[in-house]
Amino acid sequence: MAGGPIQLWNEWAIQILILFSFVLQIFLFVFARTRRRGSSAVLRILLWLAYLMADSTAVYTLGHLSITGSPSEHRIVVFWAPFLLVHLGSQDTITAYALEDNQLWPRHLLTLGVQASGVSYVLYKHIAGIPSSLRFSTVLMFIVGVIKYMERIWALKCATLDSIRGSIRKPQDLPYYYRVLPSQRVRAQERDDEELVLFAQGMLPLCKGGIVNFPVALTSAPIFDWSNLNWNWNSKATFKVVEMELSLMYDILYTKAAAVHTWYGYCVRVFSMLATAAAFVRFQLRDNGNCYSGTDVTITYILLVGAFLLDIASVFSALGSTWTCNFLLNLKWSKLGLAILYLRRHVKAAASNRGWSGSIGQFNLLRFSSRDKTKLTNIVAKMMGLEDLWNKWFYSETLVISEDVKELVFKHVWQVVKKIHLPNAENEIESTTYENGVEEPVAMMPSSGEWPGFHPELYDDTARRRKKLDDALNFSAELQEMILTWHVFTDVFLSCNITPEDASSSSAYLNAIKALSNYMAFLVALHPDTIPGFELRSLYEATEMALCLIRSHKPDLVGALYAYNPDHHDKDPEKPLLFSRWRHQLPPKPVMQVLVESSIVISHGVLYSKLMVQLTDAGYPDKPAVVSGYENRYRVAMDKLKRLMPDLESSCQGGEFDIPKVLVLILDTWVRLLVLASVRCKREAHAKQISRGSELTTVVWLMEEHASAFFNQPADLRGYMEE
Repeated sequence: MAGGPIQLWNEWAIQILILFSFVLQIFLFVFARTRRRGSSAVLRILLWLAYLMADSTAVYTLGHLSITGSPSEHRIVVFWAPFLLVHLGSQDTITAYALEDNQLWPRHLLTLGVQASGVSYVLYKHIAGIPSSLRFSTVLMFIVGVIKYMERIWALKCATLDSIRGSIRKPQDLPYYYRVLPSQRVRAQERDDEELVLFAQGMLPLCKGGIVNFPVALTSAPIFDWSNLNWNWNSKATFKVVEMELSLMYDILYTKAAAVHTWYGYCVRVFSMLATAAAFVRFQLRDNGNCYSGTDVTITYILLVGAFLLDIASVFSALGSTWTCNFLLNLKWSKLGLAILYLRRHVKAAASNRGWSGSIGQFNLLRFSSRDKTKLTNIVAKMMGLEDLWNKWFYSETLVISEDVKELVFKHVWQVVKKIHLPNAENEIESTTYENGVEEPVAMMPSSGEWPGFHPELYDDTARRRKKLDDALNFSAELQEMILTWHVFTDVFLSCNITPEDASSSSAYLNAIKALSNYMAFLVALHPDTIPGFELRSLYEATEMALCLIRSHKPDLVGALYAYNPDHHDKDPEKPLLFSRWRHQLPPKPVMQVLVESSIVISHGVLYSKLMVQLTDAGYPDKPAVVSGYENRYRVAMDKLKRLMPDLESSCQGGEFDIPKVLVLILDTWVRLLVLASVRCKREAHAKQISRGSELTTVVWLMEEHASAFFNQPADLRGYMEE
């Protein structure tokens, strides 16, 4: 019995490995596409394992086959060798798991040479054992395997940042086929998802340029009068196009889309399907005089039928894709392209596959600092050196933001970026007043006598645009300091000053503020690579240590913070004394200095909450006087607040300053912090986030890129070409 498993492996190793390799291909084909909208942590781990094991299993099986050969009773296994090359070619739904995998295309090219040579060696070594009736099928599948692996390598190369940068160096027009779309005179926000995803195809150079740090600018060139085109943009339409562009960028970066949706790619799909079908028929007509194991014959049928079905699914998936619709319409095959568009509209393909999931991470620093460190799980995690990993998993959560909150946030985002690019152009852009008093600007695309496109943006234009962003979103202090300060303020103010009536009447704003506050804290605590700045981790850790210190003396952390009296007696009124009563318990000097410095974050956050409580209190009718009093006593803190909340003083002028008005200002500050974090985040980090369904910061960053194009007058393409 002890030798049972070993004997089983020695006799059936090839059969087990080839079936396992095939199962991995099916798993990748079915589930890899879920990454586009974001998948669960368990599924991501399984996909990662399947992605790694798929190549390793195929390579190991080929090596095993080349060494051991095929026993006389299993001669047909030699016919399986080309299928391993097909498996190495992977599925259309995944070529790379991580962005770095695309840079490894030379390694895959070398692997192709080695493995193709290995298959050739196996076939040559055992050519006598292959019946003449199967030699044609073997050659066909070998050719299919080589072509598919070459296609995967080409897709990986096309997805490198250098290749993407090269694809946008030349000026490109938006597709001319927009004039044949059914809803020609309809506003952009009234068009359906299928037409918006087609427009997203045309806007891809803008997304590509942002991803690879090679900005492009919107241009317009005089052409025939196609004034019937009327693309008007508001936050809702722009958000739709942006989330679809990100899904299309996912296809380029992590799937075979760049290689599939070409004449070559379509021909490969048809040839592969026909070749597999021919191999299956030829196997059916084999000489039955050859004695094959029944198990081996069954496995062969599984491989052939499975490969054929995967090819069929690949063909239909490619033909029904929006990429194919765009491809056909660009070729002026309008009837066929519109037929695919009609079918996609009928099944609502774009709505179900191309949207952003709306999932954002949540982390509350005050709640985390109030955790019970004496719990057994926390003690065990600390003993094993896994405390950070445990805290990240146990104390963070995922929130799917509701539609009303999503709409409110993106209306504010659109309003913020509009003010950045056109601060004095209210009369040039249509504005419609929506609920909650948020005005939603609408941008106009060039139409009459012009046709838009893209060309590489000149350096001066890029520098001017980025300086405009820096000036408009200049918070003076480090971004992480502003986020942590505003997070503390938000928690303390909402916990101490929001009544059930306020929560009921302003639920959308409250939910949006809490979601953004916890999301930005989530980025600072768990994904610091997405937040630019210096000494980010030390500032966060010092703030968390300081909060834990307070919590150790006061069980009610929020109450203890709100009870802090900023009117201390000290020569320097800006010096934080929040922890003065506990200084004798602080660690040695180096750590103590960091801890005391971090009290600025908490002290200022508590100070702002007290100011807002007084401003919303009817007992203080002279609101400007309250603000002036704080400015005289707390100069540094109030200077920071002016940058965080620039409209505070103007909002106090009318004398009425209630909770709804405060919530609008708080949300506006969070949106501005979100926009700043989004545009300053490294572009490579945005590209990596696309593989996980995209972060909110990635969506906001791309919205700002579009706003920059929509709200600025396009340059003349002819002038650019003359230069």
